[in-house]
Amino acid sequence: MKQAWRIYVNDLKHLTTNWVAAILALGLIVLPSLYAWINVEASIDPYAHTAYLPVGVVNEDRGAELAGRRFHAGDEIIRTLKTNHQLGWRFVTRKRGMEGVRRGAYFATIIIPADFSAKLATVVEERPQRAVIYYYENDKQNAIAPKITERGASTLSAQVSDEFARVVNTALFSLFRQAGVTLEQQLPAIRRVEALVFRLERELPVIERQLEALDRDVREARALIRTGRELLPDAKIAVQYGFEWMNHIEKMFTQVRSSFSLWEKPVEMTVQTLRSFPLSFAEQTTQLPDTPETRARWATLVEQAATDADSLVQRLRRILRTWEGAVEPSSLQLVERAVSRIERTLASVQETARLVRHHPTDAEGQIDELRQQLHSLDAQAQQLDQAYRQRLLPLLRAKWNQAEKQVHQAKQTLLRMNQELDEAKQWLATTDRDLAAAQQALKTARAQYPFLSRQVRELAAFLSKTKSETNIDELIRLLKQDPRAKGAFLTHPVDVQTFRLFPLPNYGSGMNPFYTVLAIWVGCLLLVSVLSTEPSSFSEAHERERYVGRLLTFWTLNALQAMVVTAGSAFVLPNIFVREPGWFMAFGLLCGFVFMAVVFSLVSLFGNVGKAIAIVLLVLQIAGAGGTYPVELVPPFFQRLTPWLPFTYAIDFMREAVGGIVWENVEHDVKRLLLFAVAALLAGLLLKGPLGPWMRALKEKAVRSGLFH
Repeated sequence: MKQAWRIYVNDLKHLTTNWVAAILALGLIVLPSLYAWINVEASIDPYAHTAYLPVGVVNEDRGAELAGRRFHAGDEIIRTLKTNHQLGWRFVTRKRGMEGVRRGAYFATIIIPADFSAKLATVVEERPQRAVIYYYENDKQNAIAPKITERGASTLSAQVSDEFARVVNTALFSLFRQAGVTLEQQLPAIRRVEALVFRLERELPVIERQLEALDRDVREARALIRTGRELLPDAKIAVQYGFEWMNHIEKMFTQVRSSFSLWEKPVEMTVQTLRSFPLSFAEQTTQLPDTPETRARWATLVEQAATDADSLVQRLRRILRTWEGAVEPSSLQLVERAVSRIERTLASVQETARLVRHHPTDAEGQIDELRQQLHSLDAQAQQLDQAYRQRLLPLLRAKWNQAEKQVHQAKQTLLRMNQELDEAKQWLATTDRDLAAAQQALKTARAQYPFLSRQVRELAAFLSKTKSETNIDELIRLLKQDPRAKGAFLTHPVDVQTFRLFPLPNYGSGMNPFYTVLAIWVGCLLLVSVLSTEPSSFSEAHERERYVGRLLTFWTLNALQAMVVTAGSAFVLPNIFVREPGWFMAFGLLCGFVFMAVVFSLVSLFGNVGKAIAIVLLVLQIAGAGGTYPVELVPPFFQRLTPWLPFTYAIDFMREAVGGIVWENVEHDVKRLLLFAVAALLAGLLLKGPLGPWMRALKEKAVRSGLFH
């Protein structure tokens, strides 16, 4: 890559010695920053100036009467709006309001109709009618303004509803309070026996159902107890069988303990085989006759031995899978990683031996490499043996001991169950006698219930006849409560308390990450549009070297662009807030690195077509990367496209630096953003050579048309 470095140094020399090139480069460095700064400052806090949005308000309400009181809800709304500065309210006539919204002088017009108060007053009628406020908006004038004015209209409707609910509730609770005072003065204290009689009357059906349910439950309980007493002998037999089975299992554990080597031997044989063949073949490399035929035969033997060893390794891996879940995952993973390294080394041995076998004449380097691989395989086999003996084998034996202990505990549990079954037999007999006595008592109670029910109903009817209406203390207390307090509470029963985790002082600070990332991409487009991606000299350099050399130049200029735009947003713009300025600049440099790799690779590989692709990517990312609206609000096509756009991750971690860093999010976004750079660089390095002649031929044809350069 010496030629690439020479191209890069030559570009820097021209930029610093040619004053015209230096001025143009300075303009390219500063221009994207102006794009970001102007847009961020322009959107610093638009929602703080909604008072300048003119909205017409027309009040035609004629008022109405409610409970003997005259009220004008429309006038109340006008008085409320005059103290409300969320929107620019204009109190006008219907003609002027409609003409204003039609011609665009007002963004919306709200009309309070003449029957507004009259419909509100129908709340006391059998079929109340909803009052209506008419809202007219001009959608063509601006895309966002109708949403703001519509929210203002909704807020107005909510305020009217709250105020009306407060007035109505206050009036109703005033009537309740008067009724409570009257009842308290005219009625004597409610007698406790009267409340008890009426309560007993209300609960008579419940009592009857409870008696029936109790009788049914007792019968079912006795049936269950009889079933339990019948099942107890079978349960004792089952416990005895279980005890005998546990004895057999305990004997089996004792026998297996004496023959651990039966299931340890296959693994040890595999490890020993893996350790035996590498050194033997490695030693043969120093004794090989220097003839192609001998090398080819030796390579064939090595390849076959490696293939056989790979079969042993696969058998060992199948054995390891059978132990999954039985031992600690970290110990099993340690052995599995050793097996994976051996698999990779065996694959390398097979590949190198295959090269020696096919090209034995000039195979000195491959033979040396094969010798090193065989030594490496021996070392890895030793590591596998050590991991197996020191980590996995002790755990397997410990798990076996633990299982044997659990079998012994299960045996003891079955002994206790046998004793408890004898106790349960006695308990079931006693409980059956007690339930029989309870069943007899319930039978007597159900026989007396009709008489009790008839007496209680006759007494309740007598009390109802003598007392036209009875009242309880709690009802009186509720009726006498403060009507204003109750009315206000029912109007607003719930308050919402908001906590801002990552507060930003204004809208512009929230949009800063999007415009900064957008400016960095625009800077990349400016560079590939003004500067050439192909060095004019160094024709003797390879296509990849020319690609890398000029890419270093573009990276340098784009890094300067990113530093200027991020430093300006973090330190120069007075109204923009950045919580972590240093990380903001660092993240900007990372964005520039990735974006420049993508854009430069596209243009370097495909020329003007690559520029068009980069512009299309820009358009898609503005719409689908969640820079202005949450991704969940955009159409499904863009939601599916979002994970495949670099802006998605760049904007996210730039927001972390602006509002407060959550490093888990940053790590996630950086990893995925770097994948775009890796893909672009691989494409440039691998495809630059094959595509170069084709793209130059296409460019020459386009130039000959006289339309393209």
